[in-house]
Formats: sequence, structure tokens, C-alpha cells
Amino acid sequence: MRKIAVYGGSFDPPHKGHLHLARNLAERCGAEKVIIIPTSLSPFKNSSGADAEDRLNMCRLAFADSLFDISDIEIKRGGKSYTIDTLNDIKRAYKDSELFLFMGDDMLLSFDKWYKYQDILDIATLVCACRKDKDNLLVQMRSFAENVLKLPKDGILFCEAEPLEISSTDIRGGSDDFKKQFLVSEVYDYILEKGLYK
Repeated sequence: MRKIAVYGGSFDPPHKGHLHLARNLAERCGAEKVIIIPTSLSPFKNSSGADAEDRLNMCRLAFADSLFDISDIEIKRGGKSYTIDTLNDIKRAYKDSELFLFMGDDMLLSFDKWYKYQDILDIATLVCACRKDKDNLLVQMRSFAENVLKLPKDGILFCEAEPLEISSTDIRGGSDDFKKQFLVSEVYDYILEKGLYK
């Protein structure tokens, strides 16, 4: 059975931290393919961000190796996208595959607030990043998974990895040198060419 992982986000822009996390989590669960899914941006997002087409193009440049596929499924759907709908679409497209959903520690600890989160758990195994430098975070995450989400110990995978400390918000507001440091060179060139994040 093929192992297919899903990694969603605004990717505004996609940076080396995203790439570092995706590779670490893929290794943790043994994923043969990671589907990168840029979201339709929320109306509450900062208007200085890039539009959907540019974010999709930047993801294609950032996640260029054969481990990754870039999907426009949520952008095409438009409006508010729910993870359960996306996973159902992925499951139909990748029949007889085992699905994994990538997320960070902050997302896990609010996962019980997600729309139809129990249905998500029926479809996909959560693979969660856990920062090594945060005291007791892994204990807290395990407790949440067991006591709130009611998952067995093998029902969730944790990946303790050194984080690459950067955010898309930092990059959008940073200098050209700062952008160059944390972006894949092709993404940096694209941003300059398109005049994004001025």
C-alpha cells in the first residue's frame, strides 16, 4: 500500500522551513509522495500577500524534487476549504493508499476544534512536528492525542526535529538579503521578477 502524505498551508511564500519540515515528516512516516496544497487565502489574511496563482507557482519552484506533487485542489474549490473535503478528494484520487496529514504542534493542540476532526482521523494518520527545544511539549502533545482525541499510541506519529526558525510573515516583511537567506533561489528570483511583497 502506497503511503501518501498531505501538507497544506498558505505558503505565502513557501520557504526553506516548509521544505525542511516536509522532508522530516515524510521520512518519519515513510511517505512515498507528499502532496503540497496551497490554500485559498482567508479574507482575514494580510492583503500584502501573493495571489493564488503566484503561491501555486512558488510552491512548484520550492518543492521541485520528485518526492512532492503540487495540487491546486483547494484554490480551484475557492472559498473556505475544509481539510476533510480535501482528504476525501485525495482518497478518491489515490485509491488503496494510506494517507497521512502533516501538521505542527500548534495545530495539533487545537485539532479538536477542526471541522469534522473525527472524520479526518478515520481517513488519515496525523504526523506532527514537535520542537526539541520546548520543555515537556511532546508530553503535552501525547496527552492531548490520548485524552482529547482518544487516539491509541500508534494512532499518531511524532517527529522531534530541530526547527528552521522562520515564518512567511517574517519573509514578507524582510529585506532582500533576508529573503535570499530563507528562500530557495528560484522562489527568490520569482518574487523579484513579479515584484511581490514590496
